[in-house]
Order: sequence, then structure tokens, then C-alpha cells
Amino acid sequence: MKTKTATDENIRNTKKRILKYIGIFLIVAGLAVLAYPFYTNFILAKREKAMLSSWEEDLARLKALQEKQKNTSVTRELPQLQKETRLIDSTKKIPFKIIIPKIDLEWIVNEGTSSSILKNGPGHYIGSALPGEAGTCVVAGHRTTYGAPFNRLNELEVGDEIYVETSGNEEFVYIVTDKKEVPPTDTGVLKSTPYPSLILSTCTPKYFATRRLVVFSKIVEEQPSQ
Repeated sequence: MKTKTATDENIRNTKKRILKYIGIFLIVAGLAVLAYPFYTNFILAKREKAMLSSWEEDLARLKALQEKQKNTSVTRELPQLQKETRLIDSTKKIPFKIIIPKIDLEWIVNEGTSSSILKNGPGHYIGSALPGEAGTCVVAGHRTTYGAPFNRLNELEVGDEIYVETSGNEEFVYIVTDKKEVPPTDTGVLKSTPYPSLILSTCTPKYFATRRLVVFSKIVEEQPSQ
């Protein structure tokens, strides 16, 4: 009888330990899931800061050389950036930088919208117009993860300004004309326009991504950088 009682007690203790370990595992797993977006945002924010710094340094170097050539009336081919640091394609204007002062946004936009591209920041829809060109330039970005570049996109209102800078020493100014939420399958909102326009697209609502938030804008003017 005592042996059976002892065995039952051991079984109960074993069950308690198993449940305890399962509980600890679930807590750790839950914390990891909650922390993951913050971790990716932190890492990508540091990377984006370095990329923006490199962008500014490269652009300043190109401006200085252009000014020197202008003053000396000597035409020479501009030096190409090294492969590992080249952020600018002066012929295609990709990557380019997008700046929205109202929501404190400043990101470099890369070519493509695959998951691997969007992990590094906003992406330009392949085949859509380039900055300053007639047609619709379409840019997509994450709302809550991987730096969350478009986290505050919903705060934009009609009349807000969006700036796009290219490596060709150009600055295009777009003004917001509309915004709407649409199903992910609604591609009609991406139709091309006869004038230069810009669309920013992200998921909504936050953390659920059942619809698309689309911000429409049209070009105001082109401002050559000084």
C-alpha cells in the first residue's frame, strides 16, 4: 500500500514538473514573439541610419565633383561608387530617398517588393514609373516590422508634402491628394496616370494586415538641389 502511494506521489510530481516546464516554455515563446518586431525594428533602424549616412556622403562627393567640373569647364566621367556601398543608380534613379517631414519618415527605397527586399525598407514596384516620370510610381513598405517604415502612413492628410531625392541632384515634391483602404486584391488603385504621381502602400490595420492602406499623391514641382 505504501509502495503504491509513493508511486502515485512520484507520478504527480513528475506531471507537475512537466507542466511547469511547459508553462515556462510557453512564456518564453510568447515573449520571443512579442519581442521579435521590436528587435527587427531596432536592427533595421541602425542599418538604415548607416545607409542614409552613406547616401549623403556619396551625394556630397558627387556634388563637389560636379561643381569642380563646372568651375574648371572640364568634362570627365564621374567616379562610380564601390559595389558594396553603391546606393545610387544615376541612370534609373533607383534606389532613391523618400522624405515625409510630417511623420518623421526618411528611408531609402530599393527596387522590388519581394519579402527579402521589404525586409530592408520600402520597395519600388518593378515596372511602375520612376520618380519624376509621367505615370504612377508605386512604393510599398511594412507597417509594424522590419523598421516599420510606413508605421505612421495613416496620419497623412490631403495637402501633406512628400519629397523624393535622386542621385541626379534632383528633388521631386509630391502633394497628397487622397488616401483609402482597399482589399489586397484591388490592383485598380495602382493604375497609371498621365502625369507624375506617387502611391505609397502598406498593410492595415496594424498587426492584422487584412486590407491595404493606399496614399495617393501627385507631383508639384522639381527642385534642383543647390
